[in-house]
Amino acid sequence: MKSSLTRTHPKLAAAASAVALAFALAMPAAAQQITIKEGHATIKSGQDHWAFTMKESIEKRTGGKVAINVFPGGQLGQQTQLVQGAQLGTIELVQVATEFMTVIDPRFDIFSSSGVFDGVEHADRTFHDPVFQKEVLSITEQKNIKIIGITCESLSEYSSREPIRTLADFQGKKFRVLGSKMEIEILRRVGATGVPMQLGEALPALQQRAIDGARAGIVVFVPFKFTSVAPNLIRTAESIICVPKLASKRWLEGLPGEIRNVILEESAKAEKSNVAFNMDLMGKSYDAWKAQGGTINDLSAAEKVEFRKRVSTVGDEIFKGAPDVMKAYLVLKAAAERARKP
Repeated sequence: MKSSLTRTHPKLAAAASAVALAFALAMPAAAQQITIKEGHATIKSGQDHWAFTMKESIEKRTGGKVAINVFPGGQLGQQTQLVQGAQLGTIELVQVATEFMTVIDPRFDIFSSSGVFDGVEHADRTFHDPVFQKEVLSITEQKNIKIIGITCESLSEYSSREPIRTLADFQGKKFRVLGSKMEIEILRRVGATGVPMQLGEALPALQQRAIDGARAGIVVFVPFKFTSVAPNLIRTAESIICVPKLASKRWLEGLPGEIRNVILEESAKAEKSNVAFNMDLMGKSYDAWKAQGGTINDLSAAEKVEFRKRVSTVGDEIFKGAPDVMKAYLVLKAAAERARKP
C-alpha cells in the first residue's frame, strides 16, 4: 500500500523509485555472488582433483564472492555436450579429452599422437612447451573456447572381454574409442576396429557384446568398474590421454578483471599439482584393478617395439592431406624433442 506522502507527492515517489533502482543496480558488483558450473565426464579422477582444488582455492581467495559447483560423471552431459555447453556459454568451465575437441578443430587429433611420448610426464612437459602453447593452444578461441590449462592423466590402454596378450590377439576385435582419426588408425594397424562412442555408452555396449573392449586409461576403467564385463587389461603405452581445461571465452572475458585473474592463476596452480596427483593415481589404479578381480597383461619387449614401429607413422600418414594439422603436428614433435630428458 502506498503511503499518504507518495500519494500526495507523485514526483517524490518517482524520485524515491529512481534512487531504489540505482541502488539495486549497484549491488551486484559489491555483493552479488558469481556462480560457476564446472562439468566433466569422469569420476574419482585427476579431473575431480583439478576441479575441487580450483573450487577450494578460488572460493577462499574471493571470500565467497565466487562459488563453483562441480558436476562430475557426466551430470551436465557427456563430453561432446560439455564442449557445446562451453561454446554456447551455458557451462562456464569443462574438462574433456582432446579427442572430443576435434569437433572444434581437427588439429586436436595431434594430442593423441602415437609413438611420440615416453610417458605421461614427458607428454605433460611437451604440452607446456612455450612454443607449443603459443602456436597451438589458442586455436579454439575463435569458437568461443579458451584453454586455461591441460594435464595428461593416463597411458592409453585396452580393457577387453577376452584376454589380449599379443598383437595377434587384437585381430578382428572392436574397441570403443574416443573418436579421433588417430585412434581409429592405430587400431586398424593391428587388425582391429575403433568404434567412436561416449564414455557412458561403453559399458552398455560391452554388456550387449556390441564391442569386444574399450580403449581408455586405467584411471577411467577402475572407477567405472570395467572389470564387471571387460576384466582383462593390456598395457601398450603407445599414446597418452590428455585433458584440456576449457572456459567459455565470452564469459571469462566478461568477468571483473580481478576475478578473471584469480581464476587463471588458480587454474595454473591446480594444473601443476595435478601432474603428481595423476602419476600417483595411475599407480594406485593398477592395484585397485587387480583388487576388483581384473588381470593385467603387458606386451613382450619385442612386441612393444613392433607396436611402436607400426604406429609411429600414423600421424605422418593421416595428417599429410591437412596442412594446418600437419603444421601443428610438427610443432608438437619438435616440442616433444625439447621436452625429452637426456
